[in-house]
Amino acid sequence: MRSALTIAASDPSGGAGVQADLKAFSYVGVHGCSVITCLTAQNTRKVSEIYEVPLKIIEAQLDVILEDIKISTCKTGMLYSPGIVNLIAKKSEEFDFPLVVDPVMKASVGNDLHKKGFVESMKTALIPKATIVIPNIPEAEVISGQKIKSIEDMKEAAKKIHTLGCRYVLIKGGHLAEKKATDILFDGKDYRLYFGKSYPKDLHGTGCVFSALITALLAMDKTIKDAVEEAKIHMCNIIEYGYEIGKGHGMANIMAETSYSEDELKVIKALAQSVLELVNILPVSLIPEVGINFGYALKNAKTSEDVCALEGRIVKVGEKIGHLGGFRFGISKHVARMILTVMKHDPNMRSAMNIKYDEEILDAFSSQGFSIASFDRSEEPKDTSTMKWGTEQAITQQGKVPDIIYDAGALGKEPMIRILGKSPEDVVKKLKPIIK
Repeated sequence: MRSALTIAASDPSGGAGVQADLKAFSYVGVHGCSVITCLTAQNTRKVSEIYEVPLKIIEAQLDVILEDIKISTCKTGMLYSPGIVNLIAKKSEEFDFPLVVDPVMKASVGNDLHKKGFVESMKTALIPKATIVIPNIPEAEVISGQKIKSIEDMKEAAKKIHTLGCRYVLIKGGHLAEKKATDILFDGKDYRLYFGKSYPKDLHGTGCVFSALITALLAMDKTIKDAVEEAKIHMCNIIEYGYEIGKGHGMANIMAETSYSEDELKVIKALAQSVLELVNILPVSLIPEVGINFGYALKNAKTSEDVCALEGRIVKVGEKIGHLGGFRFGISKHVARMILTVMKHDPNMRSAMNIKYDEEILDAFSSQGFSIASFDRSEEPKDTSTMKWGTEQAITQQGKVPDIIYDAGALGKEPMIRILGKSPEDVVKKLKPIIK
């Protein structure tokens, strides 16, 4: 059993702080240890009191844990004062495990959670010791000294924070005005973007849970990049199924999260990365009225429960592109039926997506040498699945699984082009020359 340590404040409402961290550790299958820095009196509406634990008690808690239990990773949450920050920075010199720093500065309800001098101590003492620092937009603005209003601003701020001495910087994008919920990881050289859905809910403890999941996954020997990506995937459900427990902010719902197998996580990650790339390159003109869905099946998939797809769709929002929902198995019967039918003929062809029908687009696919087949909806028997029947018809016509299957629509049915591939990456690769 691996063990992870959280150094943070106690939240009696159970939604944030040490309580949230321990729940997140447990979900990943990691034993959680804790060092309490502050006792707070707070609920879902307010923080009324903060009691700073004496430094000698904080140090004593940390010493007894480290002398007895092998810690694989440690995270810091609410440290509150320069004294606590400096103590943890000094003690971290004894650590032989990764240090995750979540620079908590403000509660969900708006209260400041730090004393004068805290930020400077973080910048000069603790951040230089960190393996990864995980600020949200307001925190990143304070640490970097610049306003953040765009993805490019996030990149610039990450670069500035990295110069303080940490190995990685992950800036969370949920507070951006454009609400893209795209996080940026910077390692001093390269940027990596992590796509997510923005939610209208104001939930208590999401930042704590996210950094705790990353901490626990690092304890399980995940790389930084994989730990962030996997934590991001888990957060979709945790936020989507947040619940109301008091009269103020809701709670992030760790209990709603599904435990994925390694194969399932590989499928979700591949689909998530391709969707991220797609929404950054896709012209609005290629989005059909019903939106775009994108699916990827497990090897040897048998039912729709074995196919992961977008929980919502990629849609037009004015002149921009929006993505509704996360990624989930069994969520789309439509794209699943198509993929499952294709896999009966070629088990390696496990991914598919739809785009707007246009003869010029079909000509472009043809000019690139892609194989194209179609079916006629007017010939569809009653009480059948269009995707199952139509896909079978197109494959029979072609004599093999084609790259493209289209139909010209019918009364009340929008015409559609569907791209097939071995993986989401393969599907996007086929679409790129058409976009150009």
